Amino acid sequence: MDPATDGISIAAARVDDLATVARLAGVIWRRHYPGIITHEQIDYMLARGYSDAALRRFLDEPGAGLAVARIGDAIAGFAAWCRAEAPATTKLDKLYVLPERHGAGLGRRLVAHVEAAARADGAATLALNVNKRNASSIGFYRHCGFAVRDSVVVDIGGGFAMDDYLMAKPIGAAAGDDLR
Repeated sequence: MDPATDGISIAAARVDDLATVARLAGVIWRRHYPGIITHEQIDYMLARGYSDAALRRFLDEPGAGLAVARIGDAIAGFAAWCRAEAPATTKLDKLYVLPERHGAGLGRRLVAHVEAAARADGAATLALNVNKRNASSIGFYRHCGFAVRDSVVVDIGGGFAMDDYLMAKPIGAAAGDDLR
C-alpha cells in the first residue's frame, strides 16, 4: 500500500493527541481483552498505562516515542516504545489498532516505524511482552519476525499479574539490515 494514495500516515504523537490515544486504548482494550484478562484487570491496566503522565513519558524520555496512525484525520492506531533494561534493546510497549482497521497494514507500518526509531537510537533488538492467551497478537508478531524468547509472570500490583511471553526480533546489522 502506498501512503500517498491510501490516506494512511504515521507520525509522532503530540501532547494534544494523548487524550485521543487514551480513549482509543479504552475502546480497543474493552473489545479485545475480555476472555484474555478480567474486566477488572482491563480497567486497572488502562488506568495505570494510559494516564496523561504515563503517556507523556513516551514524549519526554530519551529513546522513547509515541506514534499515531491516522487514516485521513482520524487516529486509528498507535505504538509506544522506550529503551529496555537490556543493552541495545528497545521495548515495544504498546501497539494497538482499531479492530475494524485490522488488515489495512497499520500494525505492520507501526512496527516498521518503531524499528526505524529504535535503530536510530542504537538498538539492535526490538522486544515486547504479549499475554500468553492473546493468540491473534502472538500470530501477528510472529508474522512481523518476532520469536518467543521467554515466559514471564509479572506482578503489576492491585492483585493482578501479567502472564506473558517475551518476544523479540533482531533489527540491527545482525538482522541483515544495511545501516550505511
